[in-house]
Amino acid sequence: MSMLDDQAKLAGADPSGMLETALGFARQIRDGWRLGGAARLPALPRRPEHLVVCGMGGSAIGGDLLAGYLAPAFPIPITVVRGYEAPAFVGPRSLVIAVSYSGATEETLAAVAQAERAGASLCAITSGGPLEETARRSGVVVPGGLAPRAALGYLLMPALAALEHWGLAEPQGREVDEAAGVLEEVAAEAGPRIAAARNPAKRLAEQLQGKIPAVYASSPWLGAAARRWKCQFNENSKTLAAWDAFPELNHNETVGWGAPPALAGLVAVVVLLDGAEPARTLRRVQLTSDLAFHPAAGVHQVRARGAGRLARLLSLVLMGDLVSIYLAYLRGVDPTPVEVIDAIKQRLRA
Repeated sequence: MSMLDDQAKLAGADPSGMLETALGFARQIRDGWRLGGAARLPALPRRPEHLVVCGMGGSAIGGDLLAGYLAPAFPIPITVVRGYEAPAFVGPRSLVIAVSYSGATEETLAAVAQAERAGASLCAITSGGPLEETARRSGVVVPGGLAPRAALGYLLMPALAALEHWGLAEPQGREVDEAAGVLEEVAAEAGPRIAAARNPAKRLAEQLQGKIPAVYASSPWLGAAARRWKCQFNENSKTLAAWDAFPELNHNETVGWGAPPALAGLVAVVVLLDGAEPARTLRRVQLTSDLAFHPAAGVHQVRARGAGRLARLLSLVLMGDLVSIYLAYLRGVDPTPVEVIDAIKQRLRA
């Protein structure tokens, strides 16, 4: 029997309930959408010419997912800022969405202050902290008490609802409903009581045990999902990981697989597939697997679920979250604490 099928062991492996939170992603998506739709957002003084999302870590990934999801039909450029400085182009014709689950992320607060001085329109999404005042004027205050990376539904969906409210995004109700339904299906098929032999998340976690995951998206718009997988391996599984996306990786990273076999053999490849790739993209993925990834400690494919872009994107996100948590169990580590991150923040405050 797989260790991941031993319910008694699993009960003590996750005292903060990271797995339970992940399995509730569909509910969080619905709640976040409802909170965003109920927010009393002020009218924008003018139609913005660009959207900037400011955030760090688990609070920033929602901006990446938003950009990837909306890109084909979004009328203005989207820039995600991870740092202390807003771009020089930010000004009165900019819409800046500040996302900080704690409301106290110093990099985000600095960038937002700079954007405010430049005259940008502001929207904030937070559970408290110094950013809460801004969120109450223009934005959404979401429930607290979670790790930021475990609050993705509360950070992503209010931003999407705000963009719909301001007429920048098409109506999203059907996409959200489908996505939530697909996420419930994924959670049901990959939950802790489903045996590893029939559980895709447990099975992949076992295949990645002792390896360094390299997560590759089949197309640029899925790059945010690949980045999310990488970050969840870092924080939940406490392991090194990498991410990239086709076709860009064919112009650089592919050559890196010529590293000594002893090094390349430590890496396991995970390819995230949309399910709607053009034939040429699938050919590119297959050729790269054959010609470059052969030294890897395995090449695994994970296919998105659902018809709409949001469902497909978020189904990959949830699968990565579950795999990373099961891998934490296999490694004997608690998926919730991030002690090094906390220590760095404490030293910076000293």
